[in-house]
Amino acid sequence: MIKKSVPHFFTSLNLLSGCFSIYFAYIFQFETALIFLLTGVFFDVWDGLFARFLKVESNLGVQLDSMADMVTCGVAPGIIMAQLFVMAGNKPVEISLGWPLNTVVEFIPWVFIGFLIPLGAAFRLARFNIDGSKKNHFVGLPTPAMAMFFGALPILVKHPDFAFLKPLLITNPGLIFLTLIFVLLMNANFDLFSFKSLKTGKPDTLLRLLLLVSAPILIYYVGLGGICLGVLVYLFLNLINNSLFKTGV
Repeated sequence: MIKKSVPHFFTSLNLLSGCFSIYFAYIFQFETALIFLLTGVFFDVWDGLFARFLKVESNLGVQLDSMADMVTCGVAPGIIMAQLFVMAGNKPVEISLGWPLNTVVEFIPWVFIGFLIPLGAAFRLARFNIDGSKKNHFVGLPTPAMAMFFGALPILVKHPDFAFLKPLLITNPGLIFLTLIFVLLMNANFDLFSFKSLKTGKPDTLLRLLLLVSAPILIYYVGLGGICLGVLVYLFLNLINNSLFKTGV
């Protein structure tokens, strides 16, 4: 019984980390929100590893894992994007509600576009759950990669070397573009290499090594905002991989 509970414990920590990330994003503490988001992704990796190592994989674990991922890698980046629409300078509008509420509701309509992110993540996670095949690669951008991109975006545009991106990206057109692109990338039918299998001799081995080397360098020089650039490098390397080696996975 205890052995079966170990993966669930890590899954629960993933979900709690996602909740903390949402809270800190809500109060515009994006660095702390990203740290908890990364913590949730870390626990997400370990719950699966422990389930396989202890041979206690179960349908319950799969469903719990998806629900936790939906919070950490779906709702949390959606809240971050909603707050970026607020940062873009959008003003709230007021709507007067009559009987029986008799109240005035104040909100920013643009923020709702950010909630396309959890919607796209939900479809991505559901599609992953019903795909019974065991693959050593991803089909479409994984939700953790998407979540890390949006989690690191507000930090990247604060960096002095990348401050020029703020008037380009932290605008309604820029944020809408990023939202739609990443929702499509999550649910697109194209292959992306993973680190589930690290066998040497594959055509994309060099590309994987390039990612492993470049990501820490970017984080070292740019800080946590470098994670955002790391996701873009991952997408670019997969573009090369699919162009030169087709699937290459």
